[in-house]
Amino acid sequence: MKEELNNEQLEKIYDVMEQIYNGEIKRTEGINECLKIDVKGIYKYSSFNFLYGIYRCMRKGVGFKRSFKLNVLQFIIKKIGKLHGIKELEKSLISTKEYIKYHYPFNKDRSDNLVKVCKEIIEKNNIKDISFDNLFEDEKTDDEENQYEQTNDKSDNSYSKENFLNEVFISEEKYDTIYNLLKRKKNIIFQGSPGVGKTFLAKKLAYSIIGEADDSKIKMVQFHESYSYEDFIIGYKPTDKNFELKNGVFYDFCQKASSDMDNDYFFIIDEINRGNISKIFGELLMLIEADNRDAEIILPYNNESFSVPNNLYIIGMMNTADRSIAFIDYALRRRFCFVDIEPAFGNEKFINYLKEKNINDNLINKINTKFSNLNDIIKNDKTLGRGCTIGHSYFCDKIDEAEYKNIIEYEIAPTLREYWFDNEERAEKEIKKLLDK
Repeated sequence: MKEELNNEQLEKIYDVMEQIYNGEIKRTEGINECLKIDVKGIYKYSSFNFLYGIYRCMRKGVGFKRSFKLNVLQFIIKKIGKLHGIKELEKSLISTKEYIKYHYPFNKDRSDNLVKVCKEIIEKNNIKDISFDNLFEDEKTDDEENQYEQTNDKSDNSYSKENFLNEVFISEEKYDTIYNLLKRKKNIIFQGSPGVGKTFLAKKLAYSIIGEADDSKIKMVQFHESYSYEDFIIGYKPTDKNFELKNGVFYDFCQKASSDMDNDYFFIIDEINRGNISKIFGELLMLIEADNRDAEIILPYNNESFSVPNNLYIIGMMNTADRSIAFIDYALRRRFCFVDIEPAFGNEKFINYLKEKNINDNLINKINTKFSNLNDIIKNDKTLGRGCTIGHSYFCDKIDEAEYKNIIEYEIAPTLREYWFDNEERAEKEIKKLLDK
């Protein structure tokens, strides 16, 4: 079990956070001081950065999302009350309450323990206006609601797990699995055939974790054979007269995430298996591991230290139908977890989505039945398999019979002819099945 900071260390660290908050010292200076107090190196720079962010939210009465050890959160809440009085204590409890409401669906045991601590603090201090009972009921007054909206500044851009489940054709159980995998591993790859909605899923997942549809916290790139370390991390680029050292897209995004440790950031890589991973990531392949976040290396081009922050998550997408790039570097594979994304034909959520588009019931039945059958055939074909199934996104716009026919003839038929390039009769047979009424 990981060692804990003792009370003497917590006292000193709290004093440092007060100094940062009051503007007496700079944040970086204060966090470095916390590292000195933590003589056994229990926590990293980013951890103390997170902790200060939590402290700041408690002082402002604003909800936060970052997790930290229960005993540390308890210490901060009580210390705020002791030094600054009941009003400040109430703000810290309101802040913690929003944190619990956010995390409860994902970690009920931890949340229940924190609820118990907060209830004890409320009872001991005879606080009447804050309750940790019925957390998910709408119990805010108008003033509290307005305050929450102002401090969180989310307005119409708010995006939750519920929004995700309403828009993406996967179950709540699978969402929870993906969420927990990503939080633990930091890096995940969605693999599946074209048209299953991998890119759409990746972006909506990022929104649901951020808590709002905020594209400023998301960066998307697409790998290809010519993509290089210089494009991704840092390198010399030609200018009009000479070469100039320029930061790559991942380097800049890491710096952006590092400057805002209170929030999550998502780097999304389309066609991740098309690039030469070892060449693109270079020495950073080690740093993206969850256990190595915040570990520093010296970059060869500029001799400066660099690390991948703990609040940055990497989501890759892999096309399993492209057999020319079916295998990926083992070094990459062991640093990511992999989740299969399947076509949604026959999925109740997909069927309801088509109904909401006012698509004819007969056409809805045709789409789901015919493509479920076709995909079963593809899965059982030894030369194709699960990775070559047809995705549902061809039919996500409102269509009629004429448009259905065009999609089959000009988008799906060429793919099937390529699949069975050595068996033209088989390809035409399956195409005819799709077109038959």
